[in-house]
Amino acid sequence: MGNTLSNLVQTKVRPGLYQQYIAGAKSSWMEANARGVEYRGGKYVLMHELEVQGLGDYDRNLGFPRGNITGSKKQYELKQDRGREFLIDAADNDETGFLVNAASVMAEFQRAHVIPEIDCYRYSQIYGLMSAGEYAANVKDDAISKAKITQMLCEDIAAVRDEMGMDVPLTITMSGLTQQLLGREFIHNLDYAEFTAGALHTKVRAVDGDPIIVVPSARLKTAYDFYDGVTDGQEAGGFKAASSAKDIKWLITPVTAPIAIAKIDNMRAFDPTEYQQAHAWKVDYRVFHDLWMLPDGQRCTVIRTGDFTD
Repeated sequence: MGNTLSNLVQTKVRPGLYQQYIAGAKSSWMEANARGVEYRGGKYVLMHELEVQGLGDYDRNLGFPRGNITGSKKQYELKQDRGREFLIDAADNDETGFLVNAASVMAEFQRAHVIPEIDCYRYSQIYGLMSAGEYAANVKDDAISKAKITQMLCEDIAAVRDEMGMDVPLTITMSGLTQQLLGREFIHNLDYAEFTAGALHTKVRAVDGDPIIVVPSARLKTAYDFYDGVTDGQEAGGFKAASSAKDIKWLITPVTAPIAIAKIDNMRAFDPTEYQQAHAWKVDYRVFHDLWMLPDGQRCTVIRTGDFTD
């Protein structure tokens, strides 16, 4: 019964949760960059790294200068291993009713907690990797005035373009408050671009074809505290912005820069005859996730954290 019920949750509930996650997470587009990353279950992934040498002079007698190719697989850990279990009272005592309730509970759990947390972790992780790395100068903390915000945004876009060229599309992630400060005239003069995240295709505002992804400002902080769900004062779990956190006004990244992975683990379910701690149905949810940026991605990324001024 337990295996059968878990299989029903896996086949009927989990696919819908994944679709909800892709549609709701503002950072789900980053997962397209994980193609070629090997996931073999658990909390580890393997990434392929390749490096080749540059051009040399051709010699008419000796021919081509020989170049070296360095290839390797490197193991990375999904540092975020998060989960919860939920009990549904045995009054919902048939499997169809249980599936409806389990789907509703998990959908609300994802909407209110999982999706915002993954977004917050990813954006703050990008900030952390940038600010503590070789390209910390790309994190700019100058005051942003309404009179100069458009100019500053365009300068940052130009800086990224100068570094990486025109071939790779950019993604401009900014808070709703920042977009509002840009002013109606600027926003209305923008074009539209099609933006793809998984199987979801939408049209968004764009600067020279580069999409602007508007994210709630609460998800764009430089640091968060993530609660373990068991320590005194942390029983409710979840997260909150760290006391030292700054607001991220925008991130300008090549689409290929952030490499994100999120894996919803196999969901298990037990009926009231199997679950011994209460007369209830029990379902659990576990997700492994993390984000990385390789050096080239950091080199071509710009972040603004300065305060707004009059």
